[in-house]
Amino acid sequence: MNTLHKTLAAALLLAATHGAMAAPIATVNGTAIDQSVLDQAVSQILSANGGRVQDTPALREDVRQRLINRELVLQAAQKAGLDKAANFTQRLEEARKELLQQAFFEAAAKNRPVSDADIKAEYDRYSAQFKGVNEVSVRQIVLPSEDAANKAIAALKKGAKFDQMAKTQSLDNASKARGGDMGWGNLAAMEPPLAEALKAIPKGQISAKPLQSQLGWHIFKVEDIRAAQPAPLEAVKARIAQELQEKAIRDAVLDLRQKATIQ
Repeated sequence: MNTLHKTLAAALLLAATHGAMAAPIATVNGTAIDQSVLDQAVSQILSANGGRVQDTPALREDVRQRLINRELVLQAAQKAGLDKAANFTQRLEEARKELLQQAFFEAAAKNRPVSDADIKAEYDRYSAQFKGVNEVSVRQIVLPSEDAANKAIAALKKGAKFDQMAKTQSLDNASKARGGDMGWGNLAAMEPPLAEALKAIPKGQISAKPLQSQLGWHIFKVEDIRAAQPAPLEAVKARIAQELQEKAIRDAVLDLRQKATIQ
């Protein structure tokens, strides 16, 4: 640990140990700004920037000046009676309600912690969706009419290049630059009409007829087919944990609704 880190660590320890005994970082018109306020503000900045910002004297001085400016503004606003204005009190009450709601959500999540067993059970349910299911690597061309799509299919059967046609004619801006390449897709996760259309196309072949959607008329080429594989547990563990935590919160709200009298 270098000298700067030792100094900061000692200062933080002193502030935490002695609390009210620590000298304020500034006194603005008689109102002291406590060291703990500066420490918390710096901590929030460091956390929000994920290691891209370092705890330095320059950072702390910048935050200190901002806290002084905030205190000056708060004093001026109160002196002007802005904290008594109707629009301010209404916004303050809305903010209080939002914070109280967030506090309830945090308490609900804390009361229903997500265990590794919960995550594993949810992962097993997720993995089961892949059993006996195929994924397909697909290219597509989207055209404005059925007639245009049928003419394109005829041209493709005569030797026209699918990727070149996609680049020059497709309406799908998301894939046309890649020659219509849409990557891999799980047939079980697709809308039934799309899944059925792709299941009917052998590997390396194109659509026998176009499929209509809100975007236009689609022609597909199935580049490859493989057995679907779930993502590894570690790759989705954080997402599953988040979804389970959100479910715990939804369940807590649902429980309140079931017990309430709502007219």
